[in-house]
Amino acid sequence: MKRAGQISIFVLCVLFSVSAAVNVMSDNSEVERAAAAVACGEQGPNCRAQVTRHERTPFGQTFEMVTPKRTVDVVCRRAFVMVGDYACKLR
Repeated sequence: MKRAGQISIFVLCVLFSVSAAVNVMSDNSEVERAAAAVACGEQGPNCRAQVTRHERTPFGQTFEMVTPKRTVDVVCRRAFVMVGDYACKLR
């Protein structure tokens, strides 16, 4: 019983580490596009949001974006702690 508990904890640690690495090192172009759409908001189709600062952690991503009318911070987080689709909102 003790051995099964140790193996379970080891497997959970490995899964957490792999998930964290994927969140930080994977391609994030889709997340960046979603953040740009949130940054532009109602500015129309000609709005071009430019990333001036970007932070990536295992739990989410934060962008500072400059649009023709404003500078905003956009935070994108996964639906669950480290898995699921990203949802972006203004900070």
